[in-house]
Amino acid sequence: MSTSPDLCIIGAGTLGVDLALYARRLGASVVLADRDRPEPGDAAQQALRMASLVQSAKRAQDMRRAPELGVGASEFKLSAKQVAERAARLVENRVRATSPEVLTAQGVTVMRGAVGFVDGRSLLVGDITIKPGKIIIAIGGAPAFPDIPGLGDIDVFSVDSIIENQRKLTHLVIIGSDAAAIEQAQLQRRLGAAVTLVPHGPLLPEFDPEAVSLLLAAFADEGISVRAGAQTVAINRRSQGIGVEIEAEGGVRETLDASHVLVSAGHKVDLDELDIAKARLKPGTNASRTIRPVGIAAGHADWNAARAHGRAEVDALLGRRRSHAVSLVPRLIETEPAIAQIGPLVPRADKARVGDTILRENLAENDRAAAMGNDRGLVKLTLDGKGQVQRASLAGPFAAELAGTVALAMSRRVGIADWADLPLPRPSLFEVFSRLGENYLAARNVSTTGQGGPALRRWLGFRPRG
Repeated sequence: MSTSPDLCIIGAGTLGVDLALYARRLGASVVLADRDRPEPGDAAQQALRMASLVQSAKRAQDMRRAPELGVGASEFKLSAKQVAERAARLVENRVRATSPEVLTAQGVTVMRGAVGFVDGRSLLVGDITIKPGKIIIAIGGAPAFPDIPGLGDIDVFSVDSIIENQRKLTHLVIIGSDAAAIEQAQLQRRLGAAVTLVPHGPLLPEFDPEAVSLLLAAFADEGISVRAGAQTVAINRRSQGIGVEIEAEGGVRETLDASHVLVSAGHKVDLDELDIAKARLKPGTNASRTIRPVGIAAGHADWNAARAHGRAEVDALLGRRRSHAVSLVPRLIETEPAIAQIGPLVPRADKARVGDTILRENLAENDRAAAMGNDRGLVKLTLDGKGQVQRASLAGPFAAELAGTVALAMSRRVGIADWADLPLPRPSLFEVFSRLGENYLAARNVSTTGQGGPALRRWLGFRPRG
């Protein structure tokens, strides 16, 4: 075992394992420092478990809506325990694929034990000192909780713990306005709970407001109460149930009778556990030329963004010029309608410039969406003066899959004019792309003759013969 590897990754959660394998594929010698405990807030495992729970809840909702599609309603039994057990099994099966034996077989050295910095170049893993060329910090973070009087007096769910719940909830009050809070609101409602969401600020402020409004309309249809503008001011423990005191805009107070409370306020990382002060980093920073935090430690709670950012940091530390475009990784809200967004976050997006164009296509006009009975949605693009997509917001069925196609087009610099000639089956959700391309060309009164051929063929991977 080398005690001077090219790279040491601290934290053997899913992100740390992914980056270790990625660095090995690049030819680096890698030590994965396993702190011999699960990394809290493992984003990938949470995302997979949530995907399973969401699909189970969707099946239940489909059965409730069956009469709308001409299918007779029938009674069905929903078992919260079986739903949770299925999600847990799915994660367990995936984790086996990255066991220490598998990692070792692929050339990753796994070291277990407490991890701490000795200085800016050395780490103590268990009782062994190593001196890696570069260090990545990929540890998890514990759930954060706001300072609300009485919150510490009750058993409260976090976004980490509620996915393990195996009981049907009666009335769940959710405190939070981020993606995890929104996803849990619809999930728990579909699993049979009454749900009240107290946002504590704007809902999904980094997503397109039009897409968010479509989701809120769906929430209203499903009976999810959203107390926009309200704040939780106190929690009162009772002999039966919980009193959640909220204050609306204008100072009006109301007490909600809850059976359970979920707080979704992000995660906090304790770098002091690593004796980070011994690394002698610049005040106010957790990074240097040889030490880089990733994932939650770098402010990336979303798994897809954390993975892209982590791989970009590996590239940089190993001296590779190629970098992963974190801004092109779709950010996804696992709801129905699902929301996906690509490009700059809305609050950070530049103001519209002269020549920029906004195109939108309503899924209510899409034949496939109408046939699915799921036509509440849109695709909205912001283009520059050359017809290149700068930002995209998608809401509706299969938003993640549609967003992947948009991200590919953006990364390959395929202009919107080329989308008009996409060879698509009909009906298809992907028709929204060809319609957007056609609308763009029509608005500019440009003939489509000869448009899009070379670029479209390059995008689709065609090569000339001969």
